[in-house]
Formats: sequence, structure tokens, C-alpha cells
Amino acid sequence: MKKAVLVATIVVSLLTATSAPALAIDGESSPSVAPRDRAAIASFKQAMTSFKADMETFDQARGDYRTQSAAHKEAMESLKPALTAYAAAKKQIGQTFASTVRAARSTYLSAIEGEVSAEQKLAAKAEFEQAKSDALAIRNAANADLGPAPVKPTAPVKPTKPTKPVRP
Repeated sequence: MKKAVLVATIVVSLLTATSAPALAIDGESSPSVAPRDRAAIASFKQAMTSFKADMETFDQARGDYRTQSAAHKEAMESLKPALTAYAAAKKQIGQTFASTVRAARSTYLSAIEGEVSAEQKLAAKAEFEQAKSDALAIRNAANADLGPAPVKPTAPVKPTKPTKPVRP
């Protein structure tokens, strides 16, 4: 009987010893990881060192960007009154031109009303065209005297964040 128990114990141990690798082959347990490539690891370490240096540069650039952004905001605030004054002057020049042309047109229309000869109509038309060209010249001179519009300052460029390398 001792022999039967010994044989049963050996058979059970052999069956359990061969079933564990069978489970690993079937995929029921977690797959084993392949050994890491030394070159990939060295490349990753070098990329991480470079990334850390790039992040320091990025942090400095971000600080500079914040300073430049604050200066740009102040410049835009100080420019607003100049832009408003320029727009108001431009509007006034345009309104003066429009009122001068309207007055010349009403003068022309009143001159050609009723029974007037063709020569009188031509003379009125010539006066109207002359008044328009004079108003146009005055408007162009006023715009030239006004000068170009105030130039807005350029906005600072936001720095781009470096990408972190992927672990092999």
C-alpha cells in the first residue's frame, strides 16, 4: 500500500508540474516581457536628458513670454486713445467731404430746375464737377495731413512645450 501512495504522489506532482507551463502557453497567465534593448534604453536616457534641458529653456521662454505679454497689453492700452482720436478725425474728414458734395449736388439740382437752356445746364454740371473735385482734393489733403494710422504692437509668440520622449 505504501507503494501505491508513493506512485500516486509522484503522478500528481508530475501532472501539476506539466500543467503550469501549459497554462503559460495557453495565455491564461501574463506573458513574459522580452529583455530590454540596451541601445534603446541608452537612447531613451539621452532623450530624457535633452528633454530636461529643453524644459528648462521652455520655462525661461515662458517667463519671458509672460513679461512680453504684459508689456504688449500695456502698449495696447496706451494705444487705444490714439486709435480713437485717429478714427474720429477720419470720420470728421469723411463727413465734411460728404456734406460738401451734398451741398454742391443740391446747388446743381436747383440750377437745372425749371426752364433752363442747355448751356446753363452744362455750366451747372461743370460747376458741380468742379466742386466735387475740389472737395476730393481737400479730403485727400486732410487725409495726408492726418498721416497713417497708429500701428498696433506685435503680439509676442507663445513658446511651444517640448514633447516628452516615449519609454522603450
